[in-house]
Amino acid sequence: MDDADALAGLRLLVAGGDLAAVQSAQARLDALGADATALAGNVEALARAATASPPAAVIAVDATEQSLRERLDPFGLDQGPPVIGIDRLVAADDEFGAIAAARLRATVEQRTLKQRQQELEAALAAQSLTRRRDAEAAQEELLQRILQAAGYRDDNTHEHTQRVGALAARLARGMNLPARQVALIHQTAPLHDIGKIAIPDSILLKPGKLTDEEFEVVKTHAAMGARVLTNGSSDLLRTAEAIARHHHERWDGGGYPAGLAGEGIPIAARLVHLADVFDVLLHERPYKESWTLEAAVEEIARGAGTDFDPEAVRVFRQLGTAELQV
Repeated sequence: MDDADALAGLRLLVAGGDLAAVQSAQARLDALGADATALAGNVEALARAATASPPAAVIAVDATEQSLRERLDPFGLDQGPPVIGIDRLVAADDEFGAIAAARLRATVEQRTLKQRQQELEAALAAQSLTRRRDAEAAQEELLQRILQAAGYRDDNTHEHTQRVGALAARLARGMNLPARQVALIHQTAPLHDIGKIAIPDSILLKPGKLTDEEFEVVKTHAAMGARVLTNGSSDLLRTAEAIARHHHERWDGGGYPAGLAGEGIPIAARLVHLADVFDVLLHERPYKESWTLEAAVEEIARGAGTDFDPEAVRVFRQLGTAELQV
């Protein structure tokens, strides 16, 4: 390639405050094969030209590189054509020749490669996000189907699990948990008793008090539910597993199946435990009558620091009557 073709195919804008200097640079760039347009003194016109038909680069002829860059990319987003000071391409006393042209083309090509890399990374990130969302949607559908199957065991199960999920989410918001975590708790709390699928109807639906042996069978539902959900690869399944396994743990360590205590109990399970107990108290079951709202609230309050997370109880007691009766 001879000098006349050194910049062939490059569209350039030449800008600066000195008209003669700008025109001189334009003429030399044209001689090297570029398609150069001169704009002297009018930064607004330059901005319009660079936006309407983006050039490969803007050549700043006289100490205006920073000001031009700020005008073309006011928010510093690294958008638009690169602004290159002519003094970065040639020494003060040198002519804009083949060496400077090579530097200019290399700079432009480097910028182009960087843009293409960014576009590729953005496309890959979008594709990954789409796959993750598709996977989460499939997992949500699977969990809903499991929950529906559990509902066939007990006509009250669906309403109970939905109320527990709603109340646990309110508690999570009141404790200022991140929005993502609140949403996960709301989605997965209804699965807390999924392990009861494995409990015989003769025990699960028995009216009256269970024997010690029957209660030990019921207690296995926590580990059974966790086993169904174990080894999940998403936050959704991991949260569901933690809730299923630990929603009967007590703050004082007296719960089951692991005897965890205090903050050693996953926060999602602590909140579901409180919501679950409250809802069971408030509604009739085969083995008990329903409690009044006032009595149920007082029972939860008495359990602060022993059965329940004290902070969760504090937030619970701040909820209005309407929020507790939903």
